[in-house]
Amino acid sequence: MATEEEEGVDLEALLAAPEEAGDYDCTVPPEFADDEEGVERPAQPLEAACSRQYTAVRQSGRRSLSQIGLIVIHCTQSNSARSSAQWFENTRAQGSAHLVLDDRECYRTLDNDVIPWGAKGANTRGFHIEIAGFAEWNRDEWLKHREALRRAAYKAAVHAKSFGVPIRLLTPAQLKAGKKGFVTHAMCTQAFGGTHSDPGRQCPTEQLLDWATEFAEQL
Repeated sequence: MATEEEEGVDLEALLAAPEEAGDYDCTVPPEFADDEEGVERPAQPLEAACSRQYTAVRQSGRRSLSQIGLIVIHCTQSNSARSSAQWFENTRAQGSAHLVLDDRECYRTLDNDVIPWGAKGANTRGFHIEIAGFAEWNRDEWLKHREALRRAAYKAAVHAKSFGVPIRLLTPAQLKAGKKGFVTHAMCTQAFGGTHSDPGRQCPTEQLLDWATEFAEQL
């Protein structure tokens, strides 16, 4: 098992890379952020493969999977995974992620070895998951979307286990020091600068990690 020192990476060199410099914006504009009322699609099992119907246009090339040390949690500022995945295909989009999901389904918009436009300081090292929802939601509103949170937890557990990322929530200081673990876009902002606060202060991130731990034990 790696020591804390061995887990560290050269953040100064990493942040000098062009793909780490911007304040990437995965926010879905209102015309794409529909709630798909009346759409009848059955909820997929958590373990179902994510649809590859949409491919994000924003990315910064390839990386080795051994470089991945973070699971980064975002929210889309929209009500559906499908509309968000569609937005990532648009040339106006200024962000991207590996997975976009909601209560019913999941979309893969980038392969694991592709560097996304996700969050300043956490692109080359991060596997990025977008949950359909709003940073302004309170905890109760988030928990109305329990299946979206559990879907995110399951996908996070699968990939954390694959990449050797410990299921633990980092502090901004630990993130900046190059440790491995789970973070939010808001933590990336605190560590490296920027403007984003998703998935919001009241998103039950600790509950998501508890579910991820349970799922990882079953894999």
